[in-house]
Amino acid sequence: MRSILHIDADAFFASVEQGFAPPLRNKPVIVGGAEDQRGVVHTASYDARQQGIYTGMPLKQAKQLAPNAVFLKGNFEHYKAVSGIFQDIYYRFTPIIEMSSLDDAYLDLTGTLKVHKKTPSEIARIIQQQIYDEVNVTVSCGVGTAKYIARIASGVNKPRGITTVPTGEELAFLHPLPVDELPGVGSVARERLHQLGIFTIGQLAEIPKPVLQQRFGVNGKKFWELANGIDRREVQQRMVPKQISRETGFEEDICDPELVTEVLHYLTERIGKKLREEELQGQTISVKIDYSDHKRYIKARSLPEPSDSTEQIFSMVAQLLNETSFRRLRVCRVGLVISKIERKNWQYNIFNERTRRQALESTIDEIRRRFGFTAVLPASTVNLQRHYRMEKSGYVLHAPALTQ
Repeated sequence: MRSILHIDADAFFASVEQGFAPPLRNKPVIVGGAEDQRGVVHTASYDARQQGIYTGMPLKQAKQLAPNAVFLKGNFEHYKAVSGIFQDIYYRFTPIIEMSSLDDAYLDLTGTLKVHKKTPSEIARIIQQQIYDEVNVTVSCGVGTAKYIARIASGVNKPRGITTVPTGEELAFLHPLPVDELPGVGSVARERLHQLGIFTIGQLAEIPKPVLQQRFGVNGKKFWELANGIDRREVQQRMVPKQISRETGFEEDICDPELVTEVLHYLTERIGKKLREEELQGQTISVKIDYSDHKRYIKARSLPEPSDSTEQIFSMVAQLLNETSFRRLRVCRVGLVISKIERKNWQYNIFNERTRRQALESTIDEIRRRFGFTAVLPASTVNLQRHYRMEKSGYVLHAPALTQ
């Protein structure tokens, strides 16, 4: 049987901030923006959560509930650096590591237990202590025979808990849990299952597979297998993200379509750089516009073929914007998402346009690496200096996205 360890950092962004600044420890910390900014909570420390703060809550509401909290904008580079330290520690125990996000990882310990002469739970405890000693961040761990069982187990005893599901006890662990603990069961599927009288994973496991397939299609088969403890997914040493997104809110609602375009052009530059750094390419482009009445507009379209070209991506963004009839309301937030991502595997062809474009963008990336992101910017984004402070690393946006 496999031994899978899932590790999930506790209140990651807030914990990193507390690790960098010891005076913040044991204080309610909210990461997402200044207390008087528009935006939402990205992460709240456990002290803040005890006061009713949760991820996605508007910052102004969080200030009302926790007036003594420390509000921070967040620094993605700090979080990325700490995630790198996590990985270095994980590699001391196994080479088979899947980083599903900056603060979330699967470790396959199956072939290493005899080498370490320790149980998975003992290894988890050692990793917990080493992470805390090096970066003052706590993590919670789950051990199981399958990825999703380990993942569910890691959330049972937070913060800094270790939960082990022994071999043969997987169903006893799973079946009392709410049905939406299963991967893939979101709010819509949960409501549909509730309408059928299915509230726990055990109740779901009793439904015949054909019935679930008829009701939910391909997902029905997946639900049945997971409810019955079947998960054949391997720990993958390098994951291709499902999507890469960048978004930002405005300090004040705006009614300037040109500014919206300029901000989206800048976000395109950031995503293009990320794709090339990770040797990825994406095909589907989605533009998101949030209005002051809290309604969201989303328009998406796919490129003819996957690309990592900033020029090609923004060409599609501009096309989507040209087809957009802006409502007679102010805009409070915009975002850009690229999905259908895959590894870059095309072969170079001499003297074709694609190679010339890639050479140009590679040169721009190198200049930015050496002299800062703002060393080279599209002319259309220079006007953003009137609205945002510019540093070497880029424009300082209001309430930026702190995730991938």
